[in-house]
Formats: sequence, C-alpha cells, structure tokens
Amino acid sequence: MTILRFVFKHVLATSMGILLFSCGSEPKKVENSIDTLAIVQDSQILEAVDELFSKLPKPSAIPNLIALTGAEFESKLLSPASNAEKVMGNSSKAAFNVGVYSADVGYMAAYDRGQDAVQTFIVGKKLADKIGVSSAFDSSVLERIEKNLSQKDSLISISDASIANSSGILKANDQIKDASLLTAGAFIEGLYLICGLIHDYPPTGLPKAEQDKILVPLVNAVIKQEGALISLIDLLQKVNDNDEVVTNLVSGLEKAKAIYAKANWPQKIAENKGNLIPTEKDIIELATAISALRNGMIQ
Repeated sequence: MTILRFVFKHVLATSMGILLFSCGSEPKKVENSIDTLAIVQDSQILEAVDELFSKLPKPSAIPNLIALTGAEFESKLLSPASNAEKVMGNSSKAAFNVGVYSADVGYMAAYDRGQDAVQTFIVGKKLADKIGVSSAFDSSVLERIEKNLSQKDSLISISDASIANSSGILKANDQIKDASLLTAGAFIEGLYLICGLIHDYPPTGLPKAEQDKILVPLVNAVIKQEGALISLIDLLQKVNDNDEVVTNLVSGLEKAKAIYAKANWPQKIAENKGNLIPTEKDIIELATAISALRNGMIQ
C-alpha cells in the first residue's frame, strides 16, 4: 500500500468505523470502498502534480531571463548556506529548501558563477539526503558540474535535470508532498529573485520611462505566474496532512493570490492599446508578500 493511500485509508477508516458502529455494515464492503476512494484520491493528486509541472517554467528559465536584461548579479538575494542547518530538522522545510537552492544554482549558472554554484549544490545535496533524493544530487552530478564550471549552458542544463530528477524520484516513492514542496521552493525563489532584481536594478542614466522598458520582461514574468501559483495552492492543499509548514505556506500563497486577483493584470493587458508599461510599482505589493513568505520558509 502506498504512503498516500495509507494516510487516506487511515482517515477514512476512522470516520467509516463510526458509521459502521451505528449502521452495522459489513467490514469487507467498507474496505473495498476505502480502497476505491484512496485510489481516486491518489489519482487526483498525481493529476494536480502533473498540471502544476506543466505550468511552471524550468528553474533555468527565470535566471536566463534575468541575465538577458543586463541586471547585475546580486549575491545578497541568495539563501545563505547557513540556513540549511536551520531547516535540516524539519523534512517539509528541507524539501522546500532543496527547491530554493536549486533555483539559486540556476541563477548563479546564468551569471557564470560556476564555483559558487558548486558550493550551493553541495548545500542542497545535504538537504536532498534528508528527504531521500540523494541520487539526483550524487557525486556523479557534482563531477559533471565541476567539469563544466566555465560552460554556462551545461551548468544550467544540469541544474534543470537535478530538480526534475528529484521530483521524479519523490513521485515514484509516493513522496508527493515532498515533491510539491520542492517545486514550491524553486517557484517561489524564482519569483523572489526577479522581484529583488527589479527593485535593485541600478540607475542607467536613461529617463525613467526608458529604464522601465528594460524591466518589462521581468515584470511581465512575475505577472504571468498567477496560473502556476493557483495550481500550486491547489496541489499543496491536496497533499497537506495537517502539516503546520504546509498550512503556513498555503496561507502565504493565498495572500499572493488575492493580490493577483485584485490587480487583475490579464484584463489590463487585454485592454491595453499599446501604451501600458508595467513597472515595479505594479508588483510592489506582491513582491513584499513573496519576500515575507520566502524568508519565513528558509530558516
């Protein structure tokens, strides 16, 4: 019996047992009903996982977009290696931070920071060991990274493969919650990096309107993540087994969802006649919410 199926079966068995006591139903029939319901639940969760993965960009997509704008590398935006020890004792936070460090590796790779990427990869591996995805971060992968320190595209490809392999391993082992948290970590870290770089973008000497145009791809990248964020919330709600970390994460994401809904960017873009240029001012509230959520999850 899978881990997920066991959880659902246990919960259903408790409630169905009460019903049985009062109604006198036959145990075997109830057992069959429980199995059927658990299988349906498993299937629905796996469908939600696949739907989310189809909407999310690869971990490298956002760092590459950042690099193309000419934004300077900001090491202060990265999660400190020391945070790994702070979350090591909590498997849910550990899973989330494997995603965070994977996104950070992609960001460093996009800026040719190969040696820094190796060190962050090693930190991520310690957390990967904690949640059972060591093979996605094993010594052979580290060797590939070290051999390709000067090859940005290769480093980015390896970063993408590591997080994809991690999710696959977790799904195969029925660790759907960990897979969801890992994906959430990479997604939220990507948004955090974009928002941070938009805020810290150095003056170019150009008129503000012209500088705003440079940042349009980054602002649009934030705006376009509403669908993925909604799918992430749905998935985390499905896999939440009264985990305080997941509950708090969903609460923070719900706040971000409300900001998206209030801003109603899709309608504004659809009605745009060509003179609407989204700027940092448009996403400042969302950026604050994402920052608070991310910072609460990395320590």
